[in-house]
Amino acid sequence: MKKFLRPLVLAVAFVLLAAGAYAAVSGDGPVSLSYLVENFMPQVFRAGTEAAYGALEDTYDTAKSTLDQVHGQVTSGGSVASGQSSDTLQRREWYDGQRICLSTGSGALMLEGYAAVTHNGAVVDVTAGTEVSSGAALNANHRYLVGEDTTAYITIQSGYATMGVQGSYTVEGGNTAAAPFLDVKQSDWYYAPVNYVYEKKLFSGMSEHTFGPKEPMTRAMLTTVLYQLAGAPAGEMASADVSLSDVPASAWYAPYVKWAVSQEVTAGTGNGTFSPNMQVTREQVVVMLYSFASNYMGMSMGQGADLNAYQDRDKVSSWAQEAMAWAVAEGVVSGASNGGVLTLNPQYNANRAEVATMLRSFAEKIS
Repeated sequence: MKKFLRPLVLAVAFVLLAAGAYAAVSGDGPVSLSYLVENFMPQVFRAGTEAAYGALEDTYDTAKSTLDQVHGQVTSGGSVASGQSSDTLQRREWYDGQRICLSTGSGALMLEGYAAVTHNGAVVDVTAGTEVSSGAALNANHRYLVGEDTTAYITIQSGYATMGVQGSYTVEGGNTAAAPFLDVKQSDWYYAPVNYVYEKKLFSGMSEHTFGPKEPMTRAMLTTVLYQLAGAPAGEMASADVSLSDVPASAWYAPYVKWAVSQEVTAGTGNGTFSPNMQVTREQVVVMLYSFASNYMGMSMGQGADLNAYQDRDKVSSWAQEAMAWAVAEGVVSGASNGGVLTLNPQYNANRAEVATMLRSFAEKIS
């Protein structure tokens, strides 16, 4: 890294010495502070930055030339003896757990998803003009360059990522079973539940590579999930004869909602309505899971847990008390602890990550 910064240091030192010499021999006296700040120093740093970038490019060009001599002439994306090589930073797709090894002079352009870099020397964030510590996460739309005498490893930490690689590299590992989402990474508390519901085909993403963990979960969405949990019984869906004033027959969710109501998984929101676009609360999710287990699966529901340990137990609606006690007893809901104070947060809106977590617990322990 010191060799990368040397051109910048030399440039600054040179112009400072030149300015001092000029001031000493001229009849104008010392250079004013305002001139140094507003004119002189900006020119110095521009010159130094250009020199530093030039040094980085020279390092890359030299290293790549050496690598090409060792591995032979290659084309963009072509195979080499120890891996692959790319002449450009073109967008490439990567998957959870893949480990990309880069040597001196090779570079990367992080685009989407999550990844971290470990190294034994120096890696430069060319975009920010800073050195990257080993173990740091890569920033989106930043270009990175591997320094002299350095081997760097970039590990993909999200189910799916896009990144350009330039120079010689090798790839190892990878979790092909992981859900291919840009917005779910290994360190997220909901990483395992999201992978579970995706693998079991209970959830689909908001798009091909986006799960939307913080996005709201609506009542209509939840009925589609429970339908999949039931094994997608097409015959039951076809025979569901239910009329709800706020569920148009042409709506994408209509068949799922009608199935759920006909199977007594949900009773709707009263007066012949379902409120399909209403975001579900935590207690509403619990009640639907309870109804699914008791009414649809025919399970005998055991004695629920004592909720007195939870500070907000009085926030649980009367119609959800029995279901919430059951969910706590069965581990479907664990509650939250804040400074030793336990809460259930029954009235909180449940996002997609939270529903995935409750559904995984339900599927593994109950169904």
